[in-house]
Amino acid sequence: MSKPLHVVLVVALAALVVPELVAATTPGTQVQLDRILSHVNGRVVTESDVRQARALKLVADVSSDGAAQRGVEDRFLILGEMNRSTPIAPPTEADIAAQRSSWAASLGPDVAGLLAKNGMSDADLQAWLRDDLRIRAYLKRQFGMLPEGDRVRATDDWLARLRQRADLH
Repeated sequence: MSKPLHVVLVVALAALVVPELVAATTPGTQVQLDRILSHVNGRVVTESDVRQARALKLVADVSSDGAAQRGVEDRFLILGEMNRSTPIAPPTEADIAAQRSSWAASLGPDVAGLLAKNGMSDADLQAWLRDDLRIRAYLKRQFGMLPEGDRVRATDDWLARLRQRADLH
């Protein structure tokens, strides 16, 4: 097929298909692709972030969208505080591998399929798990000297103050 004829066929096909696609939607109707839920330390938390965190069990409480959103927001708040303090030593590759193994065990056999279905690359997951370990080390440094009950309460109070300062409720 010659190039000019090919171009003519593509244009003709587009002229037939595009009006059908346009007619399939009501004029003025918008399709929502994603929704911004909050802003935390200059980062946007979207509905798709929350769905991803829930589906992949990336936050501690995945019982509801609200709980997962709070987990993502708290993560961003903690990471922001970590950036303002003395750096935490990066976790070892062995620690990250162990974290990944523990995380994967909670999801079942098709981890790769779940990652693909939920739009997370392997590199993104590795970065998430690395940050999980950094957060754990930071919280241990900040509150580790307290007995367990006091440590949980102190961490919750600290997060509440961070949320208040960030105007998250």
